Amino acid sequence: TETGVTIDGAMTEEVQAMLYLSVYLDQFKRGWRYTSIYLLRDRADEGGNQTFGFYKPDYTLRKAAVYLHNLTTILADDRPIRVPGTLNYSIPNQPATVHDLLLQKRDGTFELVIWDERFTGGSDSVNVNLAVPCSSVKVYDPTVGTSPTQTLNNVSSIALILSNHPVIIEIPK
Repeated sequence: TETGVTIDGAMTEEVQAMLYLSVYLDQFKRGWRYTSIYLLRDRADEGGNQTFGFYKPDYTLRKAAVYLHNLTTILADDRPIRVPGTLNYSIPNQPATVHDLLLQKRDGTFELVIWDERFTGGSDSVNVNLAVPCSSVKVYDPTVGTSPTQTLNNVSSIALILSNHPVIIEIPK
């Protein structure tokens, strides 16, 4: 089956986009191979609320399409890694609404995806502690674009304020 949510009232295009990012990350973390969102493009052939899509009926991008494209662009890799490495990290006092997913690219770079599910408001301050200090890490926000929003040097802890969308911490091997 598929999932999705229509844009209506408090369910803005922005909130829909954040929910869709969370759905894909949640399902991937659970090991699901496929996740289907209803619909790719809003329907225009029947009445009612048809604002489920990543695209409007005229193929104009919705924020969900832009944010998902940014997320997949940041995480993209051309081949799987043969032997994944390990990264020792912790998130002390991790709130129940905060989730993490460690990925690794073929070149050994780690991509630590962290997201919060506070869609009705609020935020959480968390620290990501690295067991081994790192000379440089990059932080990405797929709601902003595909370039790093921060570069931190000589760090063993990364402070984040999370609310309703993921951030990606890129950590070189």
